[in-house]
Amino acid sequence: MSRTSCRECYFIKASVKNIDSLIERVKSAIMEMGVPSEYSIDVYKNVYACCGVGGIGVIVECTGPKEKIRAIDLKAMSKILEICEKEGLEHHTLEPLEIT
Repeated sequence: MSRTSCRECYFIKASVKNIDSLIERVKSAIMEMGVPSEYSIDVYKNVYACCGVGGIGVIVECTGPKEKIRAIDLKAMSKILEICEKEGLEHHTLEPLEIT
């Protein structure tokens, strides 16, 4: 049975250009890690506002059999954190993984 996961990562002081670059690099890294053909992964940006704070976020969605969704998500999140650390891009929070 196919499931879909979703995880959001919020940034407060990131520019659209930084987020666009981050998304392209994460997509590239996902392709390089060899995701099985029965899974599809989408990485895209969103804009958020909460409690007087607003910014740009990144959403990672993975669809496919439940068995490998967590592993694929962890690889994508690891890549996001690695890029943030290397480039000094401060993330506000990583939301928990939701699988539906």
